[in-house]
Amino acid sequence: MSPLVTAAAALGVLAAGYALGRYQPARKASDWAHWHLYDRSVRRHGARWWARFTILSTENLLWIAAHPRSAWTAWQQRNDPPPPRSPAPKFDPDWAAKRRAAATTEEE
Repeated sequence: MSPLVTAAAALGVLAAGYALGRYQPARKASDWAHWHLYDRSVRRHGARWWARFTILSTENLLWIAAHPRSAWTAWQQRNDPPPPRSPAPKFDPDWAAKRRAAATTEEE
């Protein structure tokens, strides 16, 4: 292969990479899939449903491959019970009298 053909091929690969980087087809497909995630008008197991399922599954698998520790931690904690709630505040029906008594002791 001559140097001119090699240079032209390299330039073509760079141009294609630049065009894909500017157009961002993966980002647009992901946005489309997330937009249609809860769309009830899409027939289950239709063509659009499978396209959405494929895009979101690929996105999740790539995230798991890129972040294995975070994925493992998330998998381990997926069914953890929620943290315990703090006790509810108790209403003291005699709060006004106690406040008056505290105010009078401060004045003295």
